[in-house]
Amino acid sequence: MRIIFTYQFLACVLFFSSTQIDAQVGFYTNTPLQPLQIDAAKDNGMAPDPTKLSNDVVVSATGNLGLGVLNPITKVDLRSPDNKGLIGLGAGTQSPSEADIGAIRYNTGGFLEYSDGEQWIALPLTPPAKALVNANKNTAQSIGNNATVYLSGWTETVDLGTTPNGDFDPSTGIFTAPRDGFYLVSFNITLANGTIPKNTFIETAIESDRNIENIQTYKTINSYPAFQAGTVSNYISGNCNAIFNLKTGNTIKFSVKHNIGSARNTLNDGKFNNLSISEL
Repeated sequence: MRIIFTYQFLACVLFFSSTQIDAQVGFYTNTPLQPLQIDAAKDNGMAPDPTKLSNDVVVSATGNLGLGVLNPITKVDLRSPDNKGLIGLGAGTQSPSEADIGAIRYNTGGFLEYSDGEQWIALPLTPPAKALVNANKNTAQSIGNNATVYLSGWTETVDLGTTPNGDFDPSTGIFTAPRDGFYLVSFNITLANGTIPKNTFIETAIESDRNIENIQTYKTINSYPAFQAGTVSNYISGNCNAIFNLKTGNTIKFSVKHNIGSARNTLNDGKFNNLSISEL
């Protein structure tokens, strides 16, 4: 009787296994959130947070595999909130054709290789050149009284940008960040010789179009001469330095403002008007 019952039970299991089951399957969790979910640490509970989900393995309805990720958006997604989404690659003995196009392996010489189907090709070890810009301004540009004027018409001496024409546009005076990162920016400007009334100022500013996780505008104000001094005739200059946290495509531009009382040109001497931008 026991043998007959065993066969009947196995037959039922095989029958029901061959039918479609519209349900989500969970291992070590009673509330799977994907068609297949394994809670390796058995800690999800009824409302798992990202930290608890970081030890889960899921398969989505589109066949994406998530390791520590509840909603994988690629075929294999390892971008878990614990920042441990790493892949450990080992050395391989397969030929490039056996591994096929797109395979990656570790070379014991200390670098990675990929297969193009015919040969193993070493991945580049040299990171892209960091942005570096130096420019000066040799032409006069009128700066009206109490007006913010963005400086243009620069002459580049260095631009190590990755774009064909560099990261800095000297005609507009606008720098465009080639990638996410921090940028050290320095800016100096001098106005032509002329009368400087007392209690006047010159303001130099460096401005970014990104205001999230970043100070958007840095300003430096120089007051010259002191209030008690009489009216004098001289050059006036300003400078500003800043570090910006930029995203790819964010821009930086440079401006000047003063209250001398009348328009004043920038000095047409590049030794006194210059800027530099360095990617850190």
